[in-house]
Amino acid sequence: MRKRSHRTRSDPAVPTDSVSDIAFLLIIFFILTTSIRKLTGFETDIPAAEQTQQQQQPDKTPTVKLHAEGMTFNDQPVTLEGLRAELRRLNLPARPEDRRVVVLEAAQGVSYQHYYQAMAAVSSSGGVVGILAEEEGAKK
Repeated sequence: MRKRSHRTRSDPAVPTDSVSDIAFLLIIFFILTTSIRKLTGFETDIPAAEQTQQQQQPDKTPTVKLHAEGMTFNDQPVTLEGLRAELRRLNLPARPEDRRVVVLEAAQGVSYQHYYQAMAAVSSSGGVVGILAEEEGAKK
């Protein structure tokens, strides 16, 4: 008579004890190697290749520069009343919305009242104030 050997059948299941450890290590790896960048930029419309009569003449953006000793409009010294007269001459309300911008640049030491008066003059003439700020650490 033959003896039967009692072999225990091995369980065909895959061992999953270390799967959670591997998953945790992969998560840590992906967190550490992922670079997160904030995209900077802006959307713009590319102009057509044609030039109309109006586009052929360059139109300089009006600029008001405030200094401790006074102000200039397009690099010409003016008073507050002179600024208002120049802005009225430009007829800003009749311009398209994107052509009403008047750049306002203030040097260090300009009083708030002086700055506010210039900003109010631009706004009351129908212009849109564009503020020019110098980045920290940048020198001219």
